[in-house]
Amino acid sequence: MIDYTKTLKRGGNVTHYRDTYACIHLDYLKDNVETLYQKVRKPLMAIIKANAYGHGYQEVANMLKDNPHISMFGVATLKEAIDLRNIGIEQDILVLGGIPIEDLDLVIRYDITLSLFSREYMEEIIKLYHHDRPVKVHIKIDTGMNRIGLKSKEEFEDILQACKSSIFQVDGVFTHFATADDENQKDAYEKQINMFYEIIGDHTFKYIHCQNSAAMMYHHDTRSNLARIGIAMYGVDPAGEECDALKQAMSLYTRVVMIKKVKKGERIGYGLTYTALEDEYIATLPIGYADGIIRANQGRKVYIQGKYYPIVGRVCMDQMMVKVDEDVHLHDLVEIFGEHISLAQMAKELSTIPYEIVCLVSERVERIYVK
Repeated sequence: MIDYTKTLKRGGNVTHYRDTYACIHLDYLKDNVETLYQKVRKPLMAIIKANAYGHGYQEVANMLKDNPHISMFGVATLKEAIDLRNIGIEQDILVLGGIPIEDLDLVIRYDITLSLFSREYMEEIIKLYHHDRPVKVHIKIDTGMNRIGLKSKEEFEDILQACKSSIFQVDGVFTHFATADDENQKDAYEKQINMFYEIIGDHTFKYIHCQNSAAMMYHHDTRSNLARIGIAMYGVDPAGEECDALKQAMSLYTRVVMIKKVKKGERIGYGLTYTALEDEYIATLPIGYADGIIRANQGRKVYIQGKYYPIVGRVCMDQMMVKVDEDVHLHDLVEIFGEHISLAQMAKELSTIPYEIVCLVSERVERIYVK
């Protein structure tokens, strides 16, 4: 493991004050974008919601803004869109979900594109509109997720006709797949994509997009002219499998801050849920569930000095304990996930998905960016 903190100085303009940090390889992101572009050969929308899936939206957006393959950015909230404008992002930005209608003025001021997903939502926008510029929208079609979106061709045609004679500028149309990452549910994917194009019919748009990371990697679509890259851009397979084609951009590290020897029969942590089976060495690490390492990690392993060691006792808010041996020393670097423990592996062990793990890495975990 490379200790990237060795290149940093404490104090001054550098705010590295913890032994717990995430390392983000920006070059890996760039390589993943190129890999995905070569698969689909069409413009890409970079999805950087949720602080770029925990990777840091400013650094990721700045790295992508001059990339020739990135035509748009996608976010979940209006604040995320405005934050991108405030750091100089000039490409179109689509808010994939709904926004508070009373913030429509900000949408116009910052030139943000909205998702138009229901007749009621459209009418609320019309009531508040008082500008001389149109509201840019992408129409969202619900082909089976049953989250937001229009559910029939009749609804779509109704909205499209209403938009032609109103305040809206329809730049795109899109849907989202529920099972594109599941090879056992290919029929559900086929049903959704067929429904999408049946609803669109012969209409043309600047952007037609339905390919998410999973659809890009596991399926083929020639009609859409824009693809949305989310988790795959960050180097993680959408199905949560190991993937040599992508490079995992984030690794999470901490350090050993204390080692003590406990006697056989002594117990560890809140609830005293672990009992030493013999005289053991216990290392304390300055990382816990307030950093995103949830209590379910108890019993999993971390990587220290070429070996894997189990987490014992309940994970605390700021600390956790690991059973080690004499090969582990004070201040040793500890990998929570990274080169030796992939996000795919960690997700399987936690019965979750890699998305959740990276999004849970909290803001107090410092990010170190590497090129």
